[in-house]
Amino acid sequence: MKLSKLASGLLLTLLLVVFVVGCGSSDDGSTGGSGGTEVSTAGGGEYPSEDFWAGFEEVALDHDPGPVVDTSGFEKRSPDEELMIGYADASQSNAFRVMAKAETEQAIADVDGGGAKLVYTNANDSAPTQLSDVNDLITQGVDAIVLSAVDVSGVCSSISKAVSAGIPVIIQERTVKCPDYTSFISVDAVGVAENEMQYLAYRLDGEGEVAIISGIPGVGHSVASEEGYENVLAEYPDIELTNKEYASYDPTQAQQLASTILTANPDLDAFAVIDGDMTIGVVAAAEAAGKLDQLKAWTGNDVNGWMELAVEKDLPNLTVPYPVAVGSVAVEVAVKVLRGEEVHKTEFVPPWEPPKEFSEHLADYVNPERPAEWWYSEVSCQFDPFCE
Repeated sequence: MKLSKLASGLLLTLLLVVFVVGCGSSDDGSTGGSGGTEVSTAGGGEYPSEDFWAGFEEVALDHDPGPVVDTSGFEKRSPDEELMIGYADASQSNAFRVMAKAETEQAIADVDGGGAKLVYTNANDSAPTQLSDVNDLITQGVDAIVLSAVDVSGVCSSISKAVSAGIPVIIQERTVKCPDYTSFISVDAVGVAENEMQYLAYRLDGEGEVAIISGIPGVGHSVASEEGYENVLAEYPDIELTNKEYASYDPTQAQQLASTILTANPDLDAFAVIDGDMTIGVVAAAEAAGKLDQLKAWTGNDVNGWMELAVEKDLPNLTVPYPVAVGSVAVEVAVKVLRGEEVHKTEFVPPWEPPKEFSEHLADYVNPERPAEWWYSEVSCQFDPFCE
């Protein structure tokens, strides 16, 4: 999927949903609907039962991509020669990373002309391992490196080494604090988090108690999300932050943390959770504590289990898409760089829809034929590990 085709891909998906509703059947099990009170097979009734977003003003997620990158020093191969692209992955320890890898692999298979070969490494969430992985990819002489960083600064020296060797480094989704990378493929984690916290503040009418459950300390996505939350909390002095904890993007750890937080803070009004997988665990903890109705707002993103849960339980939520398409876009940008085409220092992957609109139509994106870990994607079954 090319960056320029994201919008058209969404349009095609929605047209297919309309067709499925009209025919009464579906090959992929997607649910139908087009408004804020849709009938969802996942929820078994109308969703939502009330307008959870009336009057909410979302944060814009469109940005200036910044300066154009000079790609002349990276042009390696003519269009009819095979490219060798290294992928230094942070890990496969959570479902988003699994789906981002699937998108990356499909994009490699879709490279035209001479095609491309993927050289994959997995750091298993270890910064020293990733440093070694990147150095090994440089030694192998890959043409470009796609990097999902374990740590915001842990591989800066290897990024500089690669670029000095004429190997462009494309940062995939996780923010780094290194100046020498070639292009950053961003989903705007700060803006996503700002939307989420603004929604909590809107539902709490500007006062109350909120707890944050983040991912892994020092990881770019976690750092950027926390920054977004803190930007908004600074605007609301009557919202008290009771806790900020880390659950390693693990629903079970998130459930355990949420249970402890709810016990220590019996009047808690909401959780800000940076990942929809973890929100599933938090909902389970709230139900076990008998506090699901006490919590006034929820946050999540386009992971199947969270979307299905939000629809089924009719939860007041802002679900901001965090497209796994960062995988495919990173490859496309790497190929452009190697062919001397124009790219920007930051390339933004737009959400499938704006946050408010996506949340209103959440039932449309639930896929009952996929497990909870599946993230909304257009990747084909050939590469989708959750497709049977």
